[in-house]
Amino acid sequence: MASDAYVSGSIKENGDPDPYPNYAWLREHAPVSEVYTPHRAGTTWLVTTYDLARACLLDPRLSNDDRNSAGAQAPFGTGEWDPARGLLDLDRPEHTRLRRLVAGAFGEAAVARMRGTIARTAHRAVDTMTGPDGCDLVEHFSLPVPVAVIHEVLGIPPELREPPARCLDLFYHTGLTDPPDVDRLARLLEYTAGLAAYKRTHPGPDVGTHLVRGLESGQLRDENELAAMILSVIGAGHVTTVQFLGTAVYRLLQHPDQLAAIRAGRIPWKSAVNELMRYDAPIQSTAYRFATEPIELGGVRIGKGDALLISLGSANRDPARFPDPDVFRADRGGPGHLGFGHGAHRCLGAHLARLEGEVALDVLFRRLPGIELAVPFDEVVWTYGPMLRGPRTLPVRLPATAPSRAPGNHETTI
Repeated sequence: MASDAYVSGSIKENGDPDPYPNYAWLREHAPVSEVYTPHRAGTTWLVTTYDLARACLLDPRLSNDDRNSAGAQAPFGTGEWDPARGLLDLDRPEHTRLRRLVAGAFGEAAVARMRGTIARTAHRAVDTMTGPDGCDLVEHFSLPVPVAVIHEVLGIPPELREPPARCLDLFYHTGLTDPPDVDRLARLLEYTAGLAAYKRTHPGPDVGTHLVRGLESGQLRDENELAAMILSVIGAGHVTTVQFLGTAVYRLLQHPDQLAAIRAGRIPWKSAVNELMRYDAPIQSTAYRFATEPIELGGVRIGKGDALLISLGSANRDPARFPDPDVFRADRGGPGHLGFGHGAHRCLGAHLARLEGEVALDVLFRRLPGIELAVPFDEVVWTYGPMLRGPRTLPVRLPATAPSRAPGNHETTI
């Protein structure tokens, strides 16, 4: 039932407007189900319940390293492409060593200091949203804001950055398609080499400089690890947040009463962002995990080398964990979700993504309080499935008056 969604070109290109009924059927009838993955040897399994998903995310017998898969996986692990083996492709202790190098920069306290940067970036994006015919919110807002913010984190000036749409395209087709696009991967490695070269001659109080100095101090072993870490930071900083911001605007416009309560301060943005992340997880399923030994999971035998996809989107709609899970409630609270994953590979940029959601959405709806979707909700095309979920475009009508100008220092008011 859900298997076709994981291989169908139409789903991948045109999106699934509502995958959640399929997830519900699988949770009830086949919580660990075999799915068809034509580019992989061995069997691939989809895990859909909250308890099993959380258990898998904590299980050390499930490896992120494709060298533990049933068959040799090109292009990674062949030598030529080892520079692309980043945080998502490694296990402890190598994953721990590399993640520790940048973890402090993405901690809650460090990220909180970026509030002003995020606000200014969001205001600049809203400044571009003009015209009597409206605009595409993905192109003008949900795409450029996260791409700009993560390059600010790295200390990369605008003139050296890939255009936002190109940046997302490169990362999606090299990290979230199977098999990955080796030509785009080569382009990404050229890009990271250029960014590293710039930071060597233009150091600053930023993550890019910190990574370059990590190589100089021996914390990173070679240029390959430096490239992998730059790729990991850029990818973690924008790929999923682009999907989240677009989906969040869609859902808030779909629930105007709750949006009004948020804008009036009756529901905190922090609570709303948490529910938005649960309700429509931008990471619908994890990267592949590979069984390093035979495992019994939900009454199903998983063979050594088999691959698992853990459905965070399904786990976050599991009624065994969340009352009325298919109802969007911006003030829900309650038990935690798996929108950022769990365990050692929990999203590195989780605090940054939360803050971007809180600040950027506040800026958007304060400056454009009358913004509306320009097409029926059921005509929005979803894309990047099955591993990501977000609108391909989001046509919006703007208020009759021009966007109110932001404060001179472009600070947010929350």
